[in-house]
Amino acid sequence: MSYVFDAGSILILTRELGEKVVDVMKGNLTTSLAYYEVGNALWKECKLAKRLTVNDSFEVLKFTFSLLNLMKIVQITDEVLGVKTLSNATKLNITYYDAAYLTVAREADKVLVSDDEKLVAASRKVGVKTSSSKIFMDE
Repeated sequence: MSYVFDAGSILILTRELGEKVVDVMKGNLTTSLAYYEVGNALWKECKLAKRLTVNDSFEVLKFTFSLLNLMKIVQITDEVLGVKTLSNATKLNITYYDAAYLTVAREADKVLVSDDEKLVAASRKVGVKTSSSKIFMDE
């Protein structure tokens, strides 16, 4: 089975599994937004929460980007996919960012991996199967 991972689940699994995360992610899907969302999350961890040093955040970013480069990255540059994403965002009252992951999972008929409760609830409303990152930690 293959999956679409949102940025949050990628970071959680990277933190929990370390280098073993490569086996989980390789060949699975995410959106090009993941690069930006990962960077922003690391900035928050470093500058706002003070849980990471700047150098540690650089190391996590480099590792995560190399991990993303092993995944299939869906770019929402096609206007049809963009409209579907915006439609899902407005119908489900979620951000365009979250709707991008949902829409990619729906269009590819894949399971969406997310730990974001609002995104999971929205996905279920439109019949997108979901899973949390926890299932990969239990294996």
